[in-house]
Amino acid sequence: MSTASVRNDSSPQDDLLRAVAAGRYAQLSPMEQQVLLAAVRGAEDKQIAALLGCSISTVRTMWQRIYHKTGVTSRRKLIAAVWTETVRSLGGVVF
Repeated sequence: MSTASVRNDSSPQDDLLRAVAAGRYAQLSPMEQQVLLAAVRGAEDKQIAALLGCSISTVRTMWQRIYHKTGVTSRRKLIAAVWTETVRSLGGVVF
């Protein structure tokens, strides 16, 4: 996926994801929330670094902080949790 394919604009979906991240993951710093949301949108570390204007090493450090603060040790589990919470906030059922 190229950097251009990772959206940085605001859509209703992005607003909802941001709201979920701000609520459930309020313990994360704003930059850590941006890393998480970029990953939820499908970005890889290199793309996240370009999007945020930082190094890949910084992104990886932020992932370690995110894992520590949330108690989740897998990016996939974290992304699934964000999508699950988003669906539930819309009144959906997640199995």
